[in-house]
Amino acid sequence: MGVKLRNKKLHDGKFKKDTALLSMMEEMRNLKKEGNKLSKYKLLSQKYNALKDKKYLTGYSYYLDLYKDGQRLPYEFLGIKIFVKGPDKDDTQSKNEKKRLAESIASQRSLELISDNTSFTPSHIKKINFFDYADAYIKTYTKKDVKMIRSTRKKFETFIGSTSLRVVDITPDLMSKYKEYLLNDEALSGETPNNYWTRFKKILRSAKVKGIIKEMPTEDIIFSNPNKGDTLKKEVLEIEELRILAKAKCGNDEVKRSFLFSCYTGLGLAEIRNLKWEHIRNGRLLTRREKTGSKINNNLSPAAIRLLGEPDKPKNFIFNMQNISHNAVNKNLKNWVNRTKIDKKITFYSGRHTFACLLLMNGANLKSVADAMGHSTTKNTLKYLNHVERLKDEATSNLPDIEL
Repeated sequence: MGVKLRNKKLHDGKFKKDTALLSMMEEMRNLKKEGNKLSKYKLLSQKYNALKDKKYLTGYSYYLDLYKDGQRLPYEFLGIKIFVKGPDKDDTQSKNEKKRLAESIASQRSLELISDNTSFTPSHIKKINFFDYADAYIKTYTKKDVKMIRSTRKKFETFIGSTSLRVVDITPDLMSKYKEYLLNDEALSGETPNNYWTRFKKILRSAKVKGIIKEMPTEDIIFSNPNKGDTLKKEVLEIEELRILAKAKCGNDEVKRSFLFSCYTGLGLAEIRNLKWEHIRNGRLLTRREKTGSKINNNLSPAAIRLLGEPDKPKNFIFNMQNISHNAVNKNLKNWVNRTKIDKKITFYSGRHTFACLLLMNGANLKSVADAMGHSTTKNTLKYLNHVERLKDEATSNLPDIEL
């Protein structure tokens, strides 16, 4: 794959080798150490034919003509153009700099293809930072789940505790630990851990397609949610349990009041933190979902109105929750629930689940619940209906028997 790499003549008449060739030669020596069978001649010949140029009226543009396993790959245009005439005409120095850049890229791409079937990883690939790659991937991602992909990238950063991690350092062992982290994160509920895992694999799969990693580090890891099939059973409070919690002592009264309000309105912690008195008008809740931006315009029940307390200035926050961390909130909830002996895994997000199920149990139809929750369709609301139906089935199965 041939690029002609000529020696550069210096002022004193001596020659020096092109830096791209020197880099390639060094990589080939490393390949040889790895036990690769390819000869140096074959390596060089594969590289020399890679870089070509396409002529235009005002100049030419570099592209790569590569082969893999005897098959020609689609041309890779580098976006490096040489202008030989016109107002943007390149001088000699500019031409040489652009050519050296194109040759360097050709070296790297050829080396990637050559090393595909070996245990050798080119040095320029070893240096790629995962978070930089993920950010670039997200920037060009156009599908509807881009917010979820952005969230899982952020969650992985929290897990690592840094934004510095090479892609090649993402190992199966690290992925096993990340899986356990997702499953045990109290801030994630229902299918969210599995959704994060699935989206994270999308980023890794993209890196594999681009040749940055050779194998998927998640390949042999089975991600199974222990509560799958009845994800809500341990996360929804029934009305009697709400009454028990209302009477029980909580270590933080503001956490208690805001969580009970969530159970009667479906607001998440982010919305609770930002809720101001200007969002309450004539007994209605007028706000937006933090996650989706969808409008919420719900009538407030008498219980929800009592939980609001005495009205204040329009711009004042209703709940003093701005300086309490997510983990601290859920820790208070956990201790509060444990005091009541309620055997359920309750996080602040359980308030949304509880609100949806209470509406359905009291006769609301699926579309009304979806609107009240801020869902754009009934797709995400259907799981609540399924849960309520299971509760009804259990209730009818447990009706007292009689002798006939």
